[in-house]
Amino acid sequence: MNYKSLPIYGRLIYITVVVFILTQLWKLTGWLFCWSGCYWQHWLSLPSNLHDLIMRPWTILTYMFCHADFTQDPFHLLFNMLWLWFFGQFFMRWHSERQFLSFYLTSGIVSGLFFVFCYNVFPQFRLDCYSATLVGASGALFALMTAIAIRQPEETLGLNLFVRVVWVKMKWFALGMIALSLLCLGGHNTGGTVCHIGGILFGALYALQERRGRDICAWPSRLISGIASWWSNLRRPRMTATQGGRRDPIDAEKRRDMDYNASQRSQEQQIDTILDKISKHGYDALSAEEKQMLFDASRRKRK
Repeated sequence: MNYKSLPIYGRLIYITVVVFILTQLWKLTGWLFCWSGCYWQHWLSLPSNLHDLIMRPWTILTYMFCHADFTQDPFHLLFNMLWLWFFGQFFMRWHSERQFLSFYLTSGIVSGLFFVFCYNVFPQFRLDCYSATLVGASGALFALMTAIAIRQPEETLGLNLFVRVVWVKMKWFALGMIALSLLCLGGHNTGGTVCHIGGILFGALYALQERRGRDICAWPSRLISGIASWWSNLRRPRMTATQGGRRDPIDAEKRRDMDYNASQRSQEQQIDTILDKISKHGYDALSAEEKQMLFDASRRKRK
């Protein structure tokens, strides 16, 4: 399937899988050549420590597209991408692709900031503040699930339990996943659970504000539109003019101005020649074409 033909959530899955493959290849290369300190997590995962975050601010966005190794959690990437594909279809029923992208990125950033906030405020989490890092898109996915559940609580979805398909209303599924996340708080994946809670809170805020006709992701959406417009203008081909064997790029608008000025100078020279002829031989000496040209020039000057 062509990348450009994919829906927006499909493209995000594509990018995430490519990033995962590249990080695994980098890790394998480092292991084969015994490179010390070549851990991709250091540069792409979100650190809980504020000093490290200030030194690597891009991680507030890159952590969403990175996932745990297969040796750490073989289902991390698989389940997250399945959730993104599944809930992305629900969200796109009422929103545009740009709104989806804005919501997905904003919810991921907010979830990550909530993770950093908790690990620097609550004493229980501060014990691991200098070592805890975060990867994965689950914070944004929990926000997506919560927003859909509040907007369409009676929507049903089928859960394939291999033995049979169980149909569950969206509100009960979301409540079950939220309860499961809260019960897992304090387990082996505390940082991920904290991120889930941040996503749940943001998803609920987004859906409740949307009911009132407010889009709290409108500003990020405008920013994305501006970046897309800038990129489109950057890629737009420019006109080229050849003179003396050299090819210099000339902007189309500048080229039009040059042509207009050249045309004006030519017309002025012709009018000067006609006026000289009148002063020497009189008006009757002009040809019909010269009289029409003089008449047109007079009319343009009156306008």
